Amino acid sequence: MSRVLVILAVFLVWAAPAQAFSKQSGTRTMGDGTSIAYDLYLPDGTAPVGGWPGVLVLHGLGGSKDDMATIAGTFAAQGYAALAYTARGEGTSTGFLGLSGPDEISDERAMFDYFAGLPQVSDLQIGAWGISYGGGQIWDGLAAGIAYKAVDVVETWTDLFSALWPQNVAKSGIVLGFAKTVESRSPLIQQYENDAVHSTNMSAIKALVDPRSAYSKLSSIKTPVYMFQGRVDYAFDVTQAENGFRLVGGPKKLYVGQFGHTPSTFPGPDVAYVLSQGVAWMDHWLKGAANGIDKAPTVTIAAAAGSKRATFAGLPKTKALVLHSGMKLKTAVETFGVSTIKVRVKSINTYPRLVATVIAGNHVITHGAIVPKVGMDTIRLANYVQHIAKGTRLTIRLGPDSGPLDIAYLGFADQKTISLGKATLTLQTLPKAL
Repeated sequence: MSRVLVILAVFLVWAAPAQAFSKQSGTRTMGDGTSIAYDLYLPDGTAPVGGWPGVLVLHGLGGSKDDMATIAGTFAAQGYAALAYTARGEGTSTGFLGLSGPDEISDERAMFDYFAGLPQVSDLQIGAWGISYGGGQIWDGLAAGIAYKAVDVVETWTDLFSALWPQNVAKSGIVLGFAKTVESRSPLIQQYENDAVHSTNMSAIKALVDPRSAYSKLSSIKTPVYMFQGRVDYAFDVTQAENGFRLVGGPKKLYVGQFGHTPSTFPGPDVAYVLSQGVAWMDHWLKGAANGIDKAPTVTIAAAAGSKRATFAGLPKTKALVLHSGMKLKTAVETFGVSTIKVRVKSINTYPRLVATVIAGNHVITHGAIVPKVGMDTIRLANYVQHIAKGTRLTIRLGPDSGPLDIAYLGFADQKTISLGKATLTLQTLPKAL
């Protein structure tokens, strides 16, 4: 958090002059008696006619409103009212966590209505900023018709099932980590945890999480959405934001940056850029600022290190590079898109999951898994943006888990044997490395 505050200070120097603001804390009681804790940030001085434009700020899984103090303070210092609240079943809010279910969306709507009803806040100019679990709730709130004027969604999902159970196999290390964070206050998580981690009863898991995803309603969303997604995020890969960018019917932008869930972190080294873009998005749509951020939809991708960025007029085209295990790259590449591994399965004797991990030296490039069947199988790999230097030798590891270098796919010693033939990797890359 100290690092966030330093970066925030740098951002505020770079941005428009900062306003002083005050913070008030309180609770709101929901219709079922659940108490939701909140912090309200208000700029000092006289509010403009109609009230300050407002931003709801939603935290990640296992967090609280306190984690969002820097983000809420950023908006308040730029002339916004900000309301950060703690989701039910987390922090000092009461109730049980329902994984962005109907209760959470009802809470989100109630907090929006409370915020819009304050005399200091404009009831017509309210946006939202959410990260991870909070970003997912914002997508779900948009799908449910909450009247946000504009939103920033950060390192989150649009389709929870394909994010955490791609090809019907759990990213078990990630799913287990999420579950252990909140299981003590979520009977729902306790009920489904074993199946969710071990990739059993997948039809029930899909039935649970599909209504908690906005994917099927993305094309009906006309609200301006700025998507911020991490280059390498084991929970929510770039495809989750690509879904939104392809399908949302309103104004949109996508930034793929140096942050995310494990093995990345938030904040990343580009957090000042993320905040400045997020504020500029709100400035245009909530304040009417003619800052040009509303121009044609663009996708910006940050380099793996430093401040270099490349901007594309839409999702960038990719080229396919076909490789076999042990081959060296003839040129530097930047992965982007869904790469695949084709492998011939000759025979199976109790092998519930086959995990593929693509490795460059001691660095994991991407991974994926399937429930194998005899014949030619295709494993879709996670969409991470990775820079791979010229001359790098890539290795494909196939087995019951993603190996000692990787936590995404855990093994459970529930397999016997599998016989495999040749494996071929088709790597999707940008036309030119960043």
